[in-house]
Amino acid sequence: DRLTLICPTETRDNPRSHDVAEKIAASNGPIGRVEYVDVRQSMANGGGPACLRLRVVLTDDELAATNPAMRMTDELHARLTVWALRWYREELRPADLADPALLEESRAALDELTSILHLGNDFYPFQR
Repeated sequence: DRLTLICPTETRDNPRSHDVAEKIAASNGPIGRVEYVDVRQSMANGGGPACLRLRVVLTDDELAATNPAMRMTDELHARLTVWALRWYREELRPADLADPALLEESRAALDELTSILHLGNDFYPFQR
């Protein structure tokens, strides 16, 4: 019932990043396991966001078990665009990191995002 974090194999091969990924999965948060994917060849050919798009072919049963609200549609794209324009800051200064308002702003953004993606109102620990 928990999410899977997809990481490049370099994450697994680096002790510090591997430890972070595994601690995330071992926590009581929404991520329950880590899968490592070899993207070295793709990255060696120039990398970029397109190289990190993982395509997974699902059976009909697997597709039925997924959250349909998370399938990219024109409507979801429009809602996410509005969300990003509302919540993504143009800049983040070091002083902002000490401002408790940033935490509240971040939580409000995540509340709205979990609503858009139909993840429930208890997805993150702060929502419980």
